[in-house]
Amino acid sequence: MYQADRFKKLPDNARIQGLGNLFKYHGRKTWDIGVRIHNTTRGSLKFSQLPYLSRQVVLNQTVSAIPLGFPVEFNFPDRATWQTAFVRDCGLVKFKLGDEQSQKCFKFDSEEKTVYLPQLELARALFFTNNYLANAALINSALDFEFDVDYSPRNDDEEFPLDIVINALPTTQCPKVLFENEGFKHQIAWILLNSDIKSAFNSIYQYFSQELVTTPKHQRWTFRFDPPQLEGVKVAARGWKSPDENKWFINRIELLEGLYFPDITDIGFSHPNVTERKPGSGKGKGGTYPQLPTQREIDEESDGSEDNESALIFCEATQRIYNRVPRTRKVNAKPRKSSGGKEDEDKPSALPPDVSTDDPNSRGDTPRAAVDGLDDQTDNAHLYLNKFDSFFKMLEILEKEHGVKQSKPIVRKLPEVGRSESHLMVDGSPRCMAIVRIEYQNESYFLLEVDTSDGRASIATKVISARSLALRGKLCDFIAEIERGLLSNQFCWPKKYLDELVGEGNHKSVRHQPSKNKGWLSEEDVNRWAKNFEIAIG
Repeated sequence: MYQADRFKKLPDNARIQGLGNLFKYHGRKTWDIGVRIHNTTRGSLKFSQLPYLSRQVVLNQTVSAIPLGFPVEFNFPDRATWQTAFVRDCGLVKFKLGDEQSQKCFKFDSEEKTVYLPQLELARALFFTNNYLANAALINSALDFEFDVDYSPRNDDEEFPLDIVINALPTTQCPKVLFENEGFKHQIAWILLNSDIKSAFNSIYQYFSQELVTTPKHQRWTFRFDPPQLEGVKVAARGWKSPDENKWFINRIELLEGLYFPDITDIGFSHPNVTERKPGSGKGKGGTYPQLPTQREIDEESDGSEDNESALIFCEATQRIYNRVPRTRKVNAKPRKSSGGKEDEDKPSALPPDVSTDDPNSRGDTPRAAVDGLDDQTDNAHLYLNKFDSFFKMLEILEKEHGVKQSKPIVRKLPEVGRSESHLMVDGSPRCMAIVRIEYQNESYFLLEVDTSDGRASIATKVISARSLALRGKLCDFIAEIERGLLSNQFCWPKKYLDELVGEGNHKSVRHQPSKNKGWLSEEDVNRWAKNFEIAIG
C-alpha cells in the first residue's frame, strides 16, 4: 500500500486495528469515528477521513506496507440471502478494545465460504471513496439539494448529443476538483441515476437519524445501511480466515468488478465554479487545481476554511469496474480569465502544509482538501473511436490506393501528468490516442494519432518503425512513457526518448493537413493527408 499524505498527529507506520462507533461532542459541527491504532493512544479520527480507514491499513507509511491478512476473491450472492451479524460473531477478530466487536457486518455464503463483511467497509468501497460523499451521507437528502438531473437537455452537439446533464447547484459543497475527475463523475452519476444505489446511500442517513444515542456529553451511532443489489459483482479483498478457509472476515475491499451502470451513452456535467480553457490560449501547463505535493499533513482535528478551493490529495485507492460507463463532458463552463497557459491569478501557488478533510464552515481556518480514493478501471476508450473519423478515412485511402494493410485500432485515454490539463479536451472529456499498426511494402509501422479536435494544439501523427521497436520489445512496454513524454513536453513527441528507443531515423512525424474547420477535414484535405503519409513511409 502507498499513501502520500500524512496525518499530522499520528506516529509513523500507524496500523489500524479496529473501528468503532461514530460520535460527536455537543457543540462540535463534525463527526468523529472511533479508531484503534497500534502504537498510539489516539482513539478517533474524523468521519470525513474514512477513505483512508480500513482495518489493518497502515497510515503515515515510511516504507510500503501491505495490510495484514490474506487475499480472497468471491462474488456477491443475491441480496435476499444476506444476513446481519456482528464482528464478534465470526470469532476471527482478536482485537477486543472499544466498540470493535459490536460493529455490524453483512453475513452471506459465496463459493463455499461464509463471509463476514463489515457494513462500514462495504459503504466505504461503494460510496466513501472521497470525503465529500462521506460528509454528505450524514445530511438529510444532501444529494437532492446539491444536484439537479436534467433528463431532457438541450443538445448542441450533433456528434455526441447528450442524454442527461447533471448540474451541481450553486449551494453544493462538492469541490469542483472532484467534478473534473472522470472517475468521480462516473460515481456520482451511478448514485444519482440508479434508484437502488441511491436508496442504499440515503438509507445511511435514515438509520443515522433514527438510531442516534444522546448522552450528556455527546451523540453516538453504530453504522449500518441497506445494501444495494450487487449479485454477481466480483470482490477482491484481504482479511482473516479460519483454518479450513471456510469462514472469512474482510478487512479491506480492494476491487469491485461488474457494478451495474444504467445504459446511458452521453452525460454532461456542470458545476458553478468549473471553468474551461479557450482553444488557442496557449500551450502552457495551467493546473486545474492547486494540487498538493506529497507529504502534506492532514490535521485530524481542524475544520475546513471557506477561503480556498479544495486541493486534491490522495489515499490508497479502491479499484472499481462497471459493466459500462458513458462518455462525459462538462457543459456551461465559464471561460478562464488567464491566457498563455499561465495559472489563474486567484489560485495560490502553494498552500500551507496542513489541510482539513472537512467541509468548509465559518469556524474553519485550515485549507480544505478533497480526498481521491477511487481508481476507476472501466475501459471506455472505445466510445471515443469516432473522434478519429478523418484519421481512419485517410487510412482507408492508403488501403485502397496504395495497398497499405491496417490492423484493428486501439484507443487509449491519455494519462494525467502533474498539473497539466493536456490529458483533457476543452470540454473536460478525456483526450485519447489511437494506435494502428500498418504494413506497406514489406515494412510495418505503428501510427500514433492524438485527438486534437478541440483546437487546443496541433500534434503531428507519429510513425514508428515496428521492425526497429521489436529489437527492444513490444509497443505496450513503452507506450506509457511515450504518453508521459508527450504531455509533459507541451504536446510535443519525446524525440530524445524515441531516438534512444528505436534510433533517430526510425521514427518520423507526419503533419496534419491544415483544416478550415476545427476538428474536421474535407475530402480534399484527407486526400492530401494520405498523400503526405504515402511519401513519408514510401
